[in-house]
This record gives sequence, structure tokens and C-alpha cells, in this order.
Amino acid sequence: MAIAPGTRLGSYEILAPLGAGGMGEVYRAHDTRLRRDVAIKALPESLSRDPERLARLEREARLLAALNHPNIAAIYGLEDSGESRLLVLELVEGDTLAERLARGPLPVDDALAVCEQIACGLEAAHDSGVIHRDLKPANVKIRPDGSVKILDLGLARGVEAPSSADPSLSPTITSGGTEPGVILGTAAYMSPEQARGKVLDKRTDVFSFGCVLYECLTGKRAFPGETISDTLASVLRAEPDWDALPGETPAAARRLLRRCLEKDRKARLRDVGDARLEIREALTLPAAEVGGTPVRPVKRGAPLLWALGGALLGIVAAYSAGRLFGRPPRASATAVRAVLPLPPDTELSFENRPGIAVSPDGRTVVFRATSQGVARLYRRGLEAREAEPIAGTEGGFAPFFSPNGEWLGFFTRTELKKVPVSGGEPIRLSLAPPVSAGAAWGADGNIVFTLTANGPLSRISEGGGKFEMVSTLDEKRREHSHLWPQILPEGRGILVTMVVGQDFQDFANSQIVVIDPKTAGRTVVLEGSTFARYADGQIVFIRGGSAFRAPFDLSRLSVTGPAVPVGERITVDAGNGTASFALAPDGFLVYADGPPVVDRASTVLRLDRQGIEKPLPLPPAFYSHPSLSPDGKALALMKCDGVRCKLFVYDLERNILSPLASEPGRSFNPVWSPDGRRLAYSGFAVGAPALFVRNADGTGQAQRLTNAPTERRETAEFPNSWSPDGRVIACIVINGLTGGQPSRDVWLVSPGEKRGRPWLESPYAETAAAFSPDGKWMAFVSDESGRQEVYVRPFLGSGGRTKISSDGGYAPVWSRGGSELVYRRENQFLAVEVRTEPSLAAGAPRVLFSGDFRPGAREDGPFEYDVSTDGNTIYATRALPMPEPERQLVVVTNWLASNPPSAAAK
Repeated sequence: MAIAPGTRLGSYEILAPLGAGGMGEVYRAHDTRLRRDVAIKALPESLSRDPERLARLEREARLLAALNHPNIAAIYGLEDSGESRLLVLELVEGDTLAERLARGPLPVDDALAVCEQIACGLEAAHDSGVIHRDLKPANVKIRPDGSVKILDLGLARGVEAPSSADPSLSPTITSGGTEPGVILGTAAYMSPEQARGKVLDKRTDVFSFGCVLYECLTGKRAFPGETISDTLASVLRAEPDWDALPGETPAAARRLLRRCLEKDRKARLRDVGDARLEIREALTLPAAEVGGTPVRPVKRGAPLLWALGGALLGIVAAYSAGRLFGRPPRASATAVRAVLPLPPDTELSFENRPGIAVSPDGRTVVFRATSQGVARLYRRGLEAREAEPIAGTEGGFAPFFSPNGEWLGFFTRTELKKVPVSGGEPIRLSLAPPVSAGAAWGADGNIVFTLTANGPLSRISEGGGKFEMVSTLDEKRREHSHLWPQILPEGRGILVTMVVGQDFQDFANSQIVVIDPKTAGRTVVLEGSTFARYADGQIVFIRGGSAFRAPFDLSRLSVTGPAVPVGERITVDAGNGTASFALAPDGFLVYADGPPVVDRASTVLRLDRQGIEKPLPLPPAFYSHPSLSPDGKALALMKCDGVRCKLFVYDLERNILSPLASEPGRSFNPVWSPDGRRLAYSGFAVGAPALFVRNADGTGQAQRLTNAPTERRETAEFPNSWSPDGRVIACIVINGLTGGQPSRDVWLVSPGEKRGRPWLESPYAETAAAFSPDGKWMAFVSDESGRQEVYVRPFLGSGGRTKISSDGGYAPVWSRGGSELVYRRENQFLAVEVRTEPSLAAGAPRVLFSGDFRPGAREDGPFEYDVSTDGNTIYATRALPMPEPERQLVVVTNWLASNPPSAAAK
């Protein structure tokens, strides 16, 4: 019986029907308890009335719920809702493999890549003692990012009638009622032993897997038939049409198909894990047979002794030979792979930015990883036994090497720095905004970099100092940025990603271009692509969430052949199109092996002074920058959909979330006016972040508050605090974004005068300005001491300043009528009593509580938290927990040999 949208079944609200499956009707639903969307399968009444089958299904569901694998759709539970039994499943977006195959066969490399993921999921299930028993294209989902999820794993056994020996009577077969296509569709993927009603083991899934792989390659079923009897007869006696396989099908894949589709299960491939390895071989060897023994990749989760011993020594030896005899490894040689183990209790970390670099000689790998909540850069020499942290790189990202490999450049959220690779203190080259987008070190001693995510290229000496623009952006063509530069050899130019169109975050409209640093002219290389890297006559780039490569002619600056998928599973950031890989000359590749990086959803918490928390009932999304209205009745916050972020206002009394701004680009960093009627914020679609103000109820148009030349990307503005009398807004202003030496200072902007003036300027970075409730004092943060500390000084006059924090601090907020300052230090919230009469005096900082809250920006704002005027309530944000996917750091020498051209990218 159909369930109407809006129906509540326990804690689940039905949203919409998704279709009918082998165990009943399927619906999209919202879990109101955990605030997430799920898939609900309402089980047939016949099953709900059968205690034996229901008990069997419950046992299977408990077993499957313990599985945790990126290629298996999760089972959350089996719920009893009145007379209905509900299977609560992970909601997987995208087309089923059956829907994709309805449009024709997959390209060979795509077919192998999809089936490799299916094999990975089946291998994990078989290792846990679970057999699928109903593997078919309709039970495989391909998500928009290209990752594959197996559906309904193992549940066929739970719904089958125990006494049924006739496969045509199986509930799995008859799941589609009287629809012949559905009945035949299930029968066509049965193993011979399943068709005969015999006891099954994991080899039945191997046969079904072979059927799926065959259909992916040919677009046809391996065992067709007009009726169910014809189909089962074909499964039992006929052979697939082997001539239907594409001519470019690798020999390894052909052998695998024959071994999977053996009628006699004793002669069949015994383990789907072997199928995974065979597919990897098919992806890494040419279609024709190649002599020699291929080197198979290290099995995920296997001991790393082989990687540390033979593979790494092989990589070092290959490189040493190439350098010694003055020649690179031959393209026809066999690739050597190794997994580099991470230090204990660390995991690779990217934070929307690339996090891997390899030295020019290929002997040192640098990567970004997180340990105990702190991200830093690590160094690993291929001859070394383990990786070690690089001192002073906490919070660092986007690493890059000097041409001689002796220095490492990197960004923090406030600075561009360099550090000796052999060890030493980092040196600051320049201030930088928190959205810097990559750099490259040239042989001429200059570093080219993208200072903002919405700006052109700049250049600075490797010794620091002032910098100058290298490229320009054509505003008439809506050119937005030159991102992630790489300096090409032979002085051929600078390879960058350029975004073109209405929105600077629309990476679907990005281009790969080469910038001529002498003329600032550009040559378009690829359309609809991002994050390109060149080496050994090949350009590697990201398109549609996957990595591709193509031959590239340096002299003509053009692609000279078809783009083909890269066989390695390189981690891609789903939001901005960057990828975690690095190339060195002579065919050396380092990459993060794993699924795409996606932003976590977050929750907004209401906390008391002891840290006891209560989540706000907001719909699932990524929230940040909470700012409490003066009357304490509303929160302004940023809500993100992918990389597009807008401001919303949340009514705390009525639990209503309303959009504030709808302009193109990003709006963020909200600050309330003292009367609660207006909001100041930063926004930008073209140019650097600029200061805007609009009505807090969303009416009217946004007004630009200053005439600073942000269209030329020279100045960035971030509001911090509105004075109690409403006359001025304290802002952090970053000047000199297109040349010179950037400065980060506190300015005052008068909303009615369209002008700003400096309040605190110095050679250091001043940030996070906050007016006291009486308007007489200003709290702020400075890095004059070498780290960020909180200070207070008079707003008017020239009185001295008083240090508030100790051992570091940022993001100060006044509370309790100005008698207290709250600030943050790492994961701690601290409070300091402040007396302003007869003169300023501060007590000792004391920790209120600590926790895994989002830290927020430490420089320009926002603070990622706010405090009520009485100081008793704090609003903060936290990333929602989600399983961290397994990612490995992989090195490959002679990687081109493992990625032969076979299928052009569409």
C-alpha cells in the first residue's frame, strides 16, 4: 500500500516515493531524530506476517548493519511502525547502473572502474560472511561523484521463503510483481546453482558479478531470454556472446569474465577479491598482452612490509638509475607502486585545498595530515623509515618546493611562508588572506601565487618583500581568477585554472589556460576542467570529479590527443575541483587514494557556561558564522550548499530559518546593528570581499558601504563589530592585494558617508575588533608577540593597551555589560573579568569549557561563536560526525606505464 508524502512513521517523515524494490516500496524520508534524509523500504505485508522470514531478515539486518565500507550502502535499522516493518537505509543519490546501461554500454575504462568498486564492496561483504545473492545493475548506484554503492546487500536471503526451491517462486525474482522485464532482469544474473535452488556460497556472487561486468562492457545481458524459462535455460547451458566484447577490452578482463562465468562453481573464480586485482591489472596493462610480471598494488589493509622494503627500494633504485645515467625510466617499463604509511594516529587532511607535494628529484614527499585535531605538514623521504612533522607548519596547506628542493613554501590562513626542508624555523614572506589559492616557485628566484580565490596571479621574491601582479582579469568576459599555478618548463608560461561566468565559484565553467608572464596574455588549453599539472609530455587535470590525462605539446601549448581517465583513484575535492596529487619529472606520481572530499554538515549548539549543549533544530546543512542579535531572539548565520554560501536569519523563538541575501557569489561574516534592524556583512561575486549592509528582515536592496576599489581586487573588507551608537563599523581591511606588501589593519567605516579610515595600523596583523558595550573600549587581536593574543585599548584617545589573554587567544567577545571578555584558544573557551573604572584592569583567564567545536577564522572574523549579553549562553558550531573514509598515500614510479590510453573522455 502506498504511503502518502507527509506521513509520519515513528521518527521518519515520508517525503516522496522513490520506486519499488525487491522487498517492497521505497521512499525518501527524513529522520527527525538524527536530522538526515534516509531511504525507507516498507516491507510487504506477507513478510511482516511471516515470523520465520521476519526473524531471518532481522538477523541479516543486524549482520549487515555492522558492515562499514564506502562501496556498500549502509543499513541503519529495522523499525517496527504499527503494522508496518521498515528497513531504514542510507539514501544514495544518483542513477542505478541499470539506468545508466539503458543508455548504452560504458567505455571500457569506465566499466572496469565501476566494477572494480563493486568488487571492493563484495570483497568486504564476503570477508564478513555476507553474500549478496541478488547482485544486478538495478542494485548498484553510481553517485554523481562517480563512486559506486551496492544496494540491498545480503537481504535477499532474509526475504526468501525458507521452503522455496524453485527460483521462479523466490520473492527476489518476483519483486516486480507481474512485470516481465523485472522478473527476467533478476533471473538473468543468477548463478547456475541458484537457478537450480541449491545451497549458495560466495561464488554465486562471483557469477553475478561476471554478468554485470559483461553487460557494462557490451550493453547486453550475458544470458538473454524472452521468458523466465528461456533465461534460466540460458544461464544453465548457454555461453555469452564473446564476440560482443569491445575490441579494446584488455586481455586480463576477457580472462576474468570467462573465469567468473564458469557454470561449474568448482572451476569458477573463487574470490571476488581476485577479481578486483584482475581488474586493476586490466586497467594498468595495455589491451594487448604485455610480457613480464605486472606489479600488483598493495592490498588495502595489508601489512606494509612489502611497501617499505621492495617497492620503496624499487622506486629509489629506478630514480637513481635514471639520474645516474641521465635518462628517465622507459615508458614501456613496469610501474612500481607503494603505500606510504602515515604516522600513528594521523589521517590525510585537505580542507578544500591540495595537500601533497613532491620534490623535484622525487626523493621527498610532503603531505598535510591531522593528528589530535591539529593539521600540519609532514615530510617523508623515500629512503626514510617514517614520516616526520615539519616544525612550524601547523595549519599549513598548499605546499610547494623550491626548484633545488631545499625549501618548502606553504600558506597558513594569514601568511605565505617558507621553511628549510632539512629543518629550521619558518620565514614569513608575506601576509595573505585566508582564501589563498596556490603557489609555484620559479628558477628565477620568484614565487608566483594566487593571493585570493577570486584574483589574478602575483609574484614575490623568494626572499620576501613587496610583490607585483603577473596577470590581469578581463571583467567584461567575467573572468574571475587564476588559481593553482604551475610554472611550465622551458619558460613556456604558467599553467592555471581560470573560472569564467556569472559566479566565481562555478567551477563547471572553468578553463585550463597558460599565462604568458611577459605579456599577461593567455592560451586556453582545456574547457570545463580544473587543477592541471604538467609532466613528461602529459597534462593531468580534473573534469567532472575524475582525473584525466592527455598528451600535451609544450612548444604549441596544446593538447595533441584524446583525454583518457587516469587509472589511479585520486582523491578529488567535490566542491572546488582540486585534487590531491603531485607529479615530478621522469614519471613519478604521488597521490591520495580515496573517495572525494566533501564538506561535512554542521550543527549549531546552544551552550551554558559549563559547556552543557543543546542543538538547535535546524534542517541539515553546513552552518557557520553564528551572530546573535542584540535582543537575543535571532541568529544570523551562513548556510552553504556546496561551495555556494548565503546568509540566513534564524528566529530562535519560532524556529524559522529565512534567507537574507540572494546576490551572486558568496555572502558571509554577519554583524548586527545595535538596534537589530540591519546586518553588515562581506560579499563578493567579482573582486575582493567588500562591505555591504541590508535590512535584517531581508527587505530592500543590499548597499555597498565603501568606495574601496575592490573591483580591481586591491582591498578586502571584513566587518567585525558595530559601535553601540550605530555611527561606525569596525572592520578588518586588507590592503595591497595587487602589489606591494599587504597589510591587515583595523579600520572604521561610517555607513552614511561611504568612506573608511584607519583606527589601528602597524607592521603586524591586527584582527578581530570588538566594541565594548559602552563604546569606550576596543578589544582586538595582534600577532606582534609572534602569536595571536587578545588586547584592549581605548576606542578614543591614545591610551595604552592591556593584554588580556595568555598563551595565545583569538576572537574576543564582550559580555555581562562589558565586565567580561570571552575568547578562544584552540578548543577552549576562556573568560576574563574586566574592570574599566577608574582605569582598565583585567583578571586572570579561566577556562569555561572545551570541546570539538569548529574553530572559525582566527584573523578577519567571523568568530564561529557568539555570546549572549548576560554571558550565560554561548552559540557555537560543530561538524556533524561522519565516518572518515579510508585514504592512503600512494607513490608510483613510471606511472604512465600503469595508465595506458584506452578510452577517450566524453
